Amino acid sequence: MKTSIRFLFLIFVFVFPSTGSAQISNLLVNGSSTHFTVMSGGEMSWSYNLPVGGTALLEIWIDVNANTIVEPATDILWQAFYQMDGQQGYDGPPDMDGLVNGQISFGTPIGLAPAEYIMSFSNNSSTVAISGTITQLISPAFTISGTVSVPPGKSAQNLIMNLESKNENGGKFWTAITDVNGNYSMHTDADTSGNPWSLRIDNEHRLSPAILSPNELNLVLNAGISTNYSGNNFTFSTAAAEVNGTVKDDDGNPIAGVDVFISGNYGAWDRNTRTDLTGSYRLGFLSSELPASNVWLGAGNSEDNSMVSSGSQLPTVNSGNVLTKNLFIYKTNSTITGTVTLNGNPPNMNLEIHASVSDTAFLRTYTEYNGNYTLNVTNKLYNYIVGPGYLPPNYMYNSVIAHPGQTNVNLNFNLTDVEHDQSVIPNEFSLLQNYPNPFNPSTKISWQTPVASWQSLKIYDILGKVVAILVDEEIPAGTHEVEFDAEGFTSGIYFYRLHAGNYSEMRKMILLR
Repeated sequence: MKTSIRFLFLIFVFVFPSTGSAQISNLLVNGSSTHFTVMSGGEMSWSYNLPVGGTALLEIWIDVNANTIVEPATDILWQAFYQMDGQQGYDGPPDMDGLVNGQISFGTPIGLAPAEYIMSFSNNSSTVAISGTITQLISPAFTISGTVSVPPGKSAQNLIMNLESKNENGGKFWTAITDVNGNYSMHTDADTSGNPWSLRIDNEHRLSPAILSPNELNLVLNAGISTNYSGNNFTFSTAAAEVNGTVKDDDGNPIAGVDVFISGNYGAWDRNTRTDLTGSYRLGFLSSELPASNVWLGAGNSEDNSMVSSGSQLPTVNSGNVLTKNLFIYKTNSTITGTVTLNGNPPNMNLEIHASVSDTAFLRTYTEYNGNYTLNVTNKLYNYIVGPGYLPPNYMYNSVIAHPGQTNVNLNFNLTDVEHDQSVIPNEFSLLQNYPNPFNPSTKISWQTPVASWQSLKIYDILGKVVAILVDEEIPAGTHEVEFDAEGFTSGIYFYRLHAGNYSEMRKMILLR
């Protein structure tokens, strides 16, 4: 099976710089030390030397004026990420030899948009760059096109459209670049046939605090139906209010390229952006969302064990407000451990456990099947509120206060009656993990909704085809549960997606016969 690695996602990782003399040397991109050429969708590779155990910052620029020199005022920084000698982590492209030997190599097929590019590799004060050309894909299988509309006075040019598989084992990703009128056309090969794909704008933060709609479009490509998928349009709307600030690490250093996100009005809407090279961010609010209450603001990746992500509750936001909120992400250096039981018994499933520090931080992990869990935390924060992210239907929620280094932080959740659970109005949308999982032949799917709305709950197979519609109707506020009977379905991975207004979430489940 062909495996591709989606590395250009700009997830922040903590980097500890090398000491002593540092230098990038013997850099080759697709075998060239001067100028590389790759057809869109073809194999792209690079290799270089750096100090043993060192870290390199890689930047990929669109060379707008094609002069082979990075000019930040003109060129477009598409992505930046770190690569560590010997690391196989998911936060950046891995060093494929897996050895801490001062040599880094990487390669994968990628569908970059045809254009001129510059790849820059930096280690401390040493930077080496190689220019290159991505050429048109010959005989594409599919064409995906559309238009991006922007507010008056803003440029619609050089926005990067990204098509990425929603299947964990999906094919390579593809990109396109908008022209001066916001039009784009993306050409892909037959690898994109079948499984569900997500189409979004990769550098939408360039227009912040303008609000993008939709956040993404979901596509399933089928050559038997069409090879030309047009009308995939996006619109940026002018913000009626905004929140801005910087994201820094616990040493006070600005963090570039980290995700910053907000949700508001009890989870009725949410959006995200990324920090720029100075660690700054801007997020906007639509006039229809104001006044916005119960606004949650966060930054970072709550499932990355190397960090404690930021989380903060904002005051009510009104039209015309410009709020400034600086956020901090901490390196983990301690743990909180314990065991979770359901009615005194092991859960026999992976339960989500999260921890938060009031108006400061948030992180989460998952238990083992026997209920044991470990939260990676920082000792720079003290009082962590530890509780479940979700529970099987009809279990009573509770939480405890724990501190860095504490062990035996145990939680037991008892069954409660269904009527009591359904009488409590949740404060945000939440699609819960099906239970049991894996299952045979039936499983229950629960979700929570803070407001009444038209909602749909659909089941998809691995190719993205809808195989069952469990809900498609007006649903009142509260907690809801439906049973999915998979009698007659084949074993394998399935997905279920809940749509409710602007809220959309998908989870994976396994039918095991």
